[in-house]
Amino acid sequence: MRIISGRARGTNLFAPEGLDTRPTLDRVREAIFSMIFTRTDGARVLDLFAGSGAMGLEALSRGAVAADFVDISPKACECVRKNLEKTRLESAKVSNTDFKTFLSNCNGCYDIIFLDPPYEAGYYSTALDIIKERSLLGDDGIIVLECSEPDGFDCRGFEVYRQRKYGKAAVYLLQTKEKTL
Repeated sequence: MRIISGRARGTNLFAPEGLDTRPTLDRVREAIFSMIFTRTDGARVLDLFAGSGAMGLEALSRGAVAADFVDISPKACECVRKNLEKTRLESAKVSNTDFKTFLSNCNGCYDIIFLDPPYEAGYYSTALDIIKERSLLGDDGIIVLECSEPDGFDCRGFEVYRQRKYGKAAVYLLQTKEKTL
């Protein structure tokens, strides 16, 4: 696993050991950033369920100005810190807490939210509800949701404007319903 493009291009990343995290494959990350490449420069980013932090780190490498990394696992948070140090990417904050607590206490507004919860847990619905309720997505912001493709996907009041399937993973790009691209 490595940074694909930008200032830290080619840097190999640490990944948390064990089966508790499922890093986004390089080819899937590359496809996602091809879809959102015009939005990373100057963006404020939230990497929720961060794991290794690869998504937020890729955004920082490509010109995002700030990133918040959130994971409940202390090992994952330590891994993100090591990756931030290794890549020399700054303007980042790592929070070792659960997603509900972070979102409920967050005062930020983000341009890009990476949402990649454990597939089986069903956390994406709760996370999307809190993001919408607390207006944590900026006016022209996007949510990049990675999940197993569920039957009857409920985007919880957001609009799906692009989706792709990569093996067992489905990637949905969401925006507020009032916006069009």
